Amino acid sequence: MRRLALVAVLMVLVGAATVSAAEPLEKWVWGDCNFLVDADVDVFIAMMVDAKAAGVGTIVVKDPQFAFLNMLPASYHANLSRAIKKAAELEIALVPVIFPFGYGGGYIVQDMNLAAGIPVRNAPFVVSDGKATPDMTAAPKVANASFDEAEGVAGWTPKDSAAGHVFFDADVKHSGAGALRMSGLDSITPPPAEEGRRWRRRASCWATQKVPCEPFQYYRLTVWVKTEELSPPGAHWLSSAEVLITSSDGKRRNAYTNMDIASQQEWTQHELLFNTLEATSIDITIGVETATQGQLWFDDLSIEPAGLANVLRGATKPLKITNADGSVVYEEGKDFEKVVDPELGKDALETVYYVPFPSFRWHEGPAVKVPAGSRIKEGERILVSFYHPLRIYADQIIVSMEDPMVFALMAAQAKSVVEAFKAPGYFMNYDEIRIVGWEEQAGGTHHTPGQILAQHVQIGYDIVKKYAPDAAVYTWSDMLTPTHNARKVDGPGYYLCNGDFYESWTGLKEDIIIANWTANPEGLKFFAERGHKQVMCGYYDGPVQRNIDSWMSASEGAPGIMAMMYTTWSRNYTDLAEFFRVMDEVGSDKSEGVGEARGGETPRLQE
Repeated sequence: MRRLALVAVLMVLVGAATVSAAEPLEKWVWGDCNFLVDADVDVFIAMMVDAKAAGVGTIVVKDPQFAFLNMLPASYHANLSRAIKKAAELEIALVPVIFPFGYGGGYIVQDMNLAAGIPVRNAPFVVSDGKATPDMTAAPKVANASFDEAEGVAGWTPKDSAAGHVFFDADVKHSGAGALRMSGLDSITPPPAEEGRRWRRRASCWATQKVPCEPFQYYRLTVWVKTEELSPPGAHWLSSAEVLITSSDGKRRNAYTNMDIASQQEWTQHELLFNTLEATSIDITIGVETATQGQLWFDDLSIEPAGLANVLRGATKPLKITNADGSVVYEEGKDFEKVVDPELGKDALETVYYVPFPSFRWHEGPAVKVPAGSRIKEGERILVSFYHPLRIYADQIIVSMEDPMVFALMAAQAKSVVEAFKAPGYFMNYDEIRIVGWEEQAGGTHHTPGQILAQHVQIGYDIVKKYAPDAAVYTWSDMLTPTHNARKVDGPGYYLCNGDFYESWTGLKEDIIIANWTANPEGLKFFAERGHKQVMCGYYDGPVQRNIDSWMSASEGAPGIMAMMYTTWSRNYTDLAEFFRVMDEVGSDKSEGVGEARGGETPRLQE
């Protein structure tokens, strides 16, 4: 009987059978593992044993190093084989995650210039002693950036309920006459949540000022911060304290990199890289969001041009230098030497991966070297246009979706992962894509982020089918759902994108199976009406009963729901058995058949 059940599960996975609508939901688990580390593999195998006991038949397995399997040592492959062999013994199907576009370190370490680029347009540089460096006077002018002016901490306006909690402090300071202090947090009532503004939903204490700026300029902000017993600590997208750069009346946030300010620290300098994008003014906001106790100080804030730090090069990310009025375009290799940042990507995140992923922190960027005989003259002011990456939160590096070079990495990854796993299905990780739409596109066209993703999903599908024609293809829902990240954005763009992901779902083949992020009835219904089978991705390290109840309620009446996945971002498998026990108690009969798979064509972005 167990053997027949396994056969039914596998047939659903490869899209070759129709299962009776009376069958229960399949049980899946999201499994994150670093196969380079023996102990991680031991935990993963122990989880598989427990999952089997709970009735799990499928485990989606993720390791960012799947992006470069051919670069990994024999010990890695031995561990991977050990896990694959154990899964076969347990009669569990492994579905590997590929195409890491939202968390793309695995692709970028193979070519740093494949990071998604944000444009700098006409940044002023000044030529001196045969080289051009940023004009350090060309930066937004922040009033009372030193926080030395006592009267009401001049230039800074307390926001929301922060009035009465922002002070000039002449006693505790980093330098000068004083610092800005925020205290009395325990008596602040947070303002109402603003839908779609996750970084303000628990706002505690902020002070802000509006500063004129030039659009599409690249800056480095630094500030000294001291904290004392801030609690609770920050969420994963914000530290306990932060500096926010926003524009377009708060509809655009111009930087998302965590500043990693601790809840208890002495004076420490922090930095934030940002691009003004289309803004002609920015709001600089300092303060604390998550903490409701303790106090903090800010001092010596500064903004300066970031120069050519982390300059990206490539066909979709050109570099251009002109004279001051733009009438003369200078020639690389003749008027100036080839511009390359030798430090690009060398600053690694703290990871345990075989190849360290880049953080793209700030460093002194290269100067533009002016050789003898150049049309660029000593003392001249020139304008430099180029592209740079930005990190999102703590570790999210976005891969370029416009650079055609990425398709070779996708094909190489698909080939190597298929050879290693010979899996019944493959999971495309088009997820949380935060930068796209700025790079030059083929034929001078301009596709929206939604149009770019639609084409990419088609290409990804076709690549999978080339190497595994009978396999099922899965992808996350978030970037493809009009009620989630593919919604119409009220503002210039989603995160740091040039526009939004609306209509991205038009690239979905009908037999792509959707792993649905959220227990949203509208999202589940949307994909069901398009004919897609769906996996409900529950848990997210939250209360089990409430999670199951919300999913079962949201999916009521939606056809094609085939599985429930226990999804943990923290490798917390302690609730796994309870999760599926509760699911069985609530009961479900939403399982249906999976349509027959189709093949694809040669990958390319349309012009």
